[in-house]
Amino acid sequence: MNEFARDLIGVVSNPGPTIGAIMAKKRWLAVFSLILLVTAIVSYITYPVTKVEGAKLIRDSEMANKMSEEQLADLDRFTPVQRLFGALSQMPLAALMLLFGAFFIYLFFKAAGAEGSFSNFFSAVAYASVLDMLLGGMIKGGLIAFKKTIFVHSGLTMFFPDLNFRSIPFAILAQFDFFSLWYLVALALGIAFFTKSGWKKNIVIMALYFLFKSLIFISFSYFSMKLIGM
Repeated sequence: MNEFARDLIGVVSNPGPTIGAIMAKKRWLAVFSLILLVTAIVSYITYPVTKVEGAKLIRDSEMANKMSEEQLADLDRFTPVQRLFGALSQMPLAALMLLFGAFFIYLFFKAAGAEGSFSNFFSAVAYASVLDMLLGGMIKGGLIAFKKTIFVHSGLTMFFPDLNFRSIPFAILAQFDFFSLWYLVALALGIAFFTKSGWKKNIVIMALYFLFKSLIFISFSYFSMKLIGM
């Protein structure tokens, strides 16, 4: 078994020492490439479902009033080229998510006095993302393809099936995704191992980052819904 495969298994089974060692070696390119590739494949597989479901949401929104009958009819139609382009377009978005996530985590930990460069922290974020963007993405993608709906849940929202996805309570509960929380805990343990700091302190820092991230996403979700009239 090569080092890359051991690292992937280690992130799942023993994240603290594994991510800590990865941070020290600044390894990220292989897993970064794998995450982008899997993101594109999952997006390609689920594209027909997301296209149809997205069209339904637009038709039920105020945006539909500004569109012609022909435009509304074409919303859920796509060509093989459009499907491929749609899948490939998810790769730069996934890369930006990793970069922005690493930047803010680096910022929070540096403000708390943690040692290490951005490349150390980006390596940690890239490998910890195996838990949410890779495993979580594949499982959710499989559920979307199987259930033929984009409304699949892997967090607290699954316990509130009647909650309107447009509501603020739904947006708040959606932040408590099991894969995302697993990612944050693993990352905190890995950084603690690398910086030789107490894991409790790192959990507190990560909780503050989670609160910051959640406020950003909830605000974005709320205002984007209002913007398109949903």
